[in-house]
Amino acid sequence: MYLRFQSNVLMFFSTLKNPMKRIYFLLVFSLIGVSLRAISNIRITPVPSLPQLPVSAIHRIFQDSEGMMWYGTVNGLCCDDGYQISVIRSDINTPGLLNDNTIQSIAEDETGRIWFGTDHGAYILDKATRQVTPLDAEQLQTNFIYSIRKTSDGYMWIATGHRLLRYNTLGELQKTYLLYDHEGKPSWMAGFCESRQKQILITVGREGIYRYDKKTDTFTRYANPPSERNLTCIVQDRTHNYFWVGTSSSGLLLFNPSAPKDSVYTYSPLPVNPMGETEGEILYMEQDSHEGTLWMTTRSSLIAMRYDEAHRSLRQTDFRLPAEYGNMLNEIYQDKEGNLWVASFDGKSFIIHFTENAPEEFTLPALQQRVRFQPAIMALSDAGEGKMWISQERTGLGLYDLSRHEVMLYSDVLALKSLALGSIKQMTEPRREGNVWVIPEGRNLIYELGREGMRMKHIRTLSLPDKAKRHFTQTYEDRNGTLWAGTNNGLFTFSLRDNQWHTVCDTLGQVSALKEDKQGNLWIGTTNKGLYQQSSKGKCKKIPSSLSITCLSVQEDSLIWIGTQEGGVYALNPQTGKLTDHTRLCGLNGNIVNQLEFDVYGHLWIDTNQKLIEYNPKNHSFSTYLTTDNSMLLRRFIPTAICKGHDGRIYFGGIPGICAVTPSARLDQPSKNIPTFITGTYVMGKPVTHENSLTLHPDEYDLDIHFSSLDYLNASKIRYAYRLIGLDKEWNYTAVGQHTVNYKHLPHGNYVFEVKATDGYGIWSDKITRLHIERLPAFYQTGWAITLYILLLAAGVFLGLRFYLRRMKLKNEELYADSTELMKMRSYLNEKSVPQAEVRISDMEFAKLDEILLENILKAVEENLSEPDFDVQHLAEKVNMSRSTLTRKLKAITGLTPLEYIRRVKMQHACRMLEDTRATVNEVALALGYYNRKYFTTCFKEEYGITPSEYQKQQGKRDTSESKEG
Repeated sequence: MYLRFQSNVLMFFSTLKNPMKRIYFLLVFSLIGVSLRAISNIRITPVPSLPQLPVSAIHRIFQDSEGMMWYGTVNGLCCDDGYQISVIRSDINTPGLLNDNTIQSIAEDETGRIWFGTDHGAYILDKATRQVTPLDAEQLQTNFIYSIRKTSDGYMWIATGHRLLRYNTLGELQKTYLLYDHEGKPSWMAGFCESRQKQILITVGREGIYRYDKKTDTFTRYANPPSERNLTCIVQDRTHNYFWVGTSSSGLLLFNPSAPKDSVYTYSPLPVNPMGETEGEILYMEQDSHEGTLWMTTRSSLIAMRYDEAHRSLRQTDFRLPAEYGNMLNEIYQDKEGNLWVASFDGKSFIIHFTENAPEEFTLPALQQRVRFQPAIMALSDAGEGKMWISQERTGLGLYDLSRHEVMLYSDVLALKSLALGSIKQMTEPRREGNVWVIPEGRNLIYELGREGMRMKHIRTLSLPDKAKRHFTQTYEDRNGTLWAGTNNGLFTFSLRDNQWHTVCDTLGQVSALKEDKQGNLWIGTTNKGLYQQSSKGKCKKIPSSLSITCLSVQEDSLIWIGTQEGGVYALNPQTGKLTDHTRLCGLNGNIVNQLEFDVYGHLWIDTNQKLIEYNPKNHSFSTYLTTDNSMLLRRFIPTAICKGHDGRIYFGGIPGICAVTPSARLDQPSKNIPTFITGTYVMGKPVTHENSLTLHPDEYDLDIHFSSLDYLNASKIRYAYRLIGLDKEWNYTAVGQHTVNYKHLPHGNYVFEVKATDGYGIWSDKITRLHIERLPAFYQTGWAITLYILLLAAGVFLGLRFYLRRMKLKNEELYADSTELMKMRSYLNEKSVPQAEVRISDMEFAKLDEILLENILKAVEENLSEPDFDVQHLAEKVNMSRSTLTRKLKAITGLTPLEYIRRVKMQHACRMLEDTRATVNEVALALGYYNRKYFTTCFKEEYGITPSEYQKQQGKRDTSESKEG
């Protein structure tokens, strides 16, 4: 009924031309479709963290109040944050932590602590500190704990053996309830349920259903037991006040306490497993919040049933669990998002999730039967009335009825057998309804074909008249009746009115895409020469870019969208010429972009070989379908197999069939504002516990922080933004799937770490999680230490200044002691008018003083012959005189300035050194502190009138003559 309704609606949709009317129609149709759809869009995904578990088999599944998933296994309690698994167990790292590592039950109390039961005892885990405490060891240490439940009043109920125990949140035993059957034999609690009315019901083995009476603090029989006394699980219906009860052999019972006593139980037909066998034993059960379907694990399978109100009976759905997920299934658990988690013993534990916009899948059974292998759709085009032109690899052109599953191949039509239709990879839709333009691969041929019902017919054949080595690559028929044909080296047009070919440009290279905008301009994408625009007036111009274009699409606002060989997606504004890069915004990572297509909501569908992306350019949100995550039928997208259907849906072909995606407004919705949780903090590589603040000691400077939005199905698509206020000025953005940050050598101080996440569609949440961090300074970095440093520095300055003043005082005293001798020199120093040659020293004391001074000066110069920076100031300091006094005294005694005197002494030493003919001029110059040989030569020549080399040669000749005379 729904399919017939849908077919009629889609035919009506094809008659609407106004885009706004189409959008309004789709909104109304989507609302109607929700109420008419009979089968959910169900997807199955293996639990993402399975490879990290210590053992592949899961016994129990639980989600805590924060959204963290917990798994019970035979090798410990596992905590899953969506990226990493941490295990609580007894092992070499934590010996003796638990008496037994086999986890049988998991629950959470009102304070957020995890209670879990094992084969030998129960324990309480503090999630913040990771501390494990045994629960009531005296009562439970050796007991098999097969169930732990929390009720709305905060009490914890523990089932072990034939006892049901009630504890408060502190772990204090309140009461023990003994369970017996009608024969007085010890029994057990099989099922536990708290109704929406806060009523506690349990199923007791071999006995029936009991209800807890708070006034008497006892359990009493709720109703007479059914004929099948061995009851298992019990849940309350999500919309009604009756209950669903599992049995050991009679399937599922409807238990209605309000019904007459003789009809409180309603039986339904037994479910049938995939092998065709009836299944009477129900192990675990959940009712989904999506459509109220009852899901149950049996001895050999997972079965889904719905209640038919009209017939007051359960009807089994057509759901069949794939064999890879095993037959020996355990618990079913429904998380906060309504997903069903199923624990498997002999296969992969998995998640059943429901999608409102799952692609419709066409496996093409009629085609598969004809060709004897799985379909590989290379190209497709909508032929109207639910029919699709297709090109099947190795078989060629065909026509397929998607509603009736009928197929017609070109080889079935005698008139088409002679045409080159065996390999078609390009199809476009003409202006004539039901027809198609096809291009045989690598040929100078274009065919137009039509249909009458399911029978194909040949309309026309086109080919370029010249004999150049050309083959067609693209076609597009515009609104004026002109067929634009791209080739491997140019662009041509064919007028459908006068049947004439015209050359547009034969130097464009390979044409890879043709699209027309609302103004009638044709946009031409090429493989090696970029983008061109052919205006409606016939003018062709090149758009500056160096992109290797694979596909084009035109948005309603006239932006031109470009896909490239390098995996980029760009938007061109024709008015401004601005090219905007959207590659990273839409989640691409470099894979070639095969096709681009806009839907009626303005969302861009991006097709790559392994990924299909729905992208909303307005808010940059996107949704991804992968060929590897069971999100759709196709295991591979074929680059040339895409078309926009008359019904507004977009069809994709590939292996092994066709998928149709229905446009929706889901990417236009605001973010869900999902929170981000800090799931792990590591200091110096070791885990630490904290609440909202963290303090690091001075020797702790490396910090790792792990975080997660706990979106398990979309963990590989989530991005995070983080910053450390006090260190980072801007937000830092992680790559997709990255969930950790590391701070090395964190300076001391106070910080606030902030982190936020996107949802599964790439929209950023406004909820920011904060962690206050303080790194304590070392003692030498504290305020007291800095104060001490300042005091020490001040003391050092004071002592240094005191030492300097004292030293100056001593020098002054020495100078004062020599003042008598200096006074005796005064008259001599002031006699500047008397020539040096006429000076007569009569006073032997003055002569002796001059001689001592000159000896000191000479000694100082000779001790520093090799120092190039030895100048007047240095010489004055050596003889304890001021520079001015030294200059006047030396000038008076020798007639030379200090610099001239220093040079003369050095030149005298140079003469003595040059007398050794084995010494080079360079060696002599360096020995006397001259690093510039040219300057040394100049000084020597000024002093002696010849160069050092000439002087050395003269000395050599003199030595030779003296040896001859000898």
